[in-house]
Amino acid sequence: YVIDTSTFPPNRLIFGPYRNPFGNSMQQASGFNPKIGDQIEDPAHCGSCHTLYTPVLDENGAQIPIPGTDPVEYEEFQEQTTYLEWKHSGDLRTCQDCHLPQAVGSVVISNRPRRLAARNPFWQHHFVGGNSYMVGLLEANADALGVTADAGHLQDTIKRTVTQLENETAGLTVTPERTGSLLTVTVDVVNLAGHKLPSGLPSRRVWLHLLVTGSGGTVVFESGKPAGDGRIEGNAADQDPSTWEPHYDLIDSPDQVQIYEPIMLNTDREVTYTLLRAYEYTKDNRLLPAGFDKATAGPDIAVHGVPAEDVNFQGGSDRVVYEIGIGGVTGALHVTAELLYQTLSHPFV
Repeated sequence: YVIDTSTFPPNRLIFGPYRNPFGNSMQQASGFNPKIGDQIEDPAHCGSCHTLYTPVLDENGAQIPIPGTDPVEYEEFQEQTTYLEWKHSGDLRTCQDCHLPQAVGSVVISNRPRRLAARNPFWQHHFVGGNSYMVGLLEANADALGVTADAGHLQDTIKRTVTQLENETAGLTVTPERTGSLLTVTVDVVNLAGHKLPSGLPSRRVWLHLLVTGSGGTVVFESGKPAGDGRIEGNAADQDPSTWEPHYDLIDSPDQVQIYEPIMLNTDREVTYTLLRAYEYTKDNRLLPAGFDKATAGPDIAVHGVPAEDVNFQGGSDRVVYEIGIGGVTGALHVTAELLYQTLSHPFV
């Protein structure tokens, strides 16, 4: 991915999806000469940023050389591999299909020249993923950061992001079965995204919150309760950042939580939340996209830890079974399950 810094206005090239653009008006107004660029519609164009490797540093800030390389090469860490995850899944949808939805009909993309015909398709530049948190920070600190977008535009982006998270990102199926003194709740989680969930920065996490209540709202069982300060009750890492919560196939205690997340180790094999100290993942059970074969995935997008052997953890879905003792509990039970998401986990903060 090369940026041309040697060409000057009005001859700098700018690429778009339309053939035979009217160049003169744009050159005069912006200094850019528009050209057809098929790469604009190629997911690899997105992948040029969303495939990111960072250098690995030791505790003294020195890069780690790869043994036996001449000239010396240095270790790198797969900080984010969203494009590679999508590519391995074989999903026919492109990045643009989900993140730059097409407008209905044709659009006149400029009022100059006046004879310009309407074009289609026309992509809406929403660019929303799951990071409403960052947009909220921009809105709350607009003056200090010099943000030029107005609050209404930022709120529109937050609303689109929340809508995508709630309706187009994942699905749950909850199947409870009560037998004597045992309540069994089977939760099937489906990943609707074209990449791992969550993807991108390893600061993000998704988890299951299961709540069982009895008469009068009495809590019978709860796993994954979100605390007011960003912690998850029962999560080992939120209490002690040197450890982490394991991946579960079966949960039978309130202090067990199914959290879909990456956990990084440094060169001393200690848990780290500093990206430049990250050397490898000890846990990566982020939900896989449909079509993703974990057995053939390369090392940069591999599943790490227990879920590699979990037959219920596969491309597109995961199944978690909760076994809850309800001896002495009478009357109806109410079961609620939800999938929750954080852009920035408590240990990262």
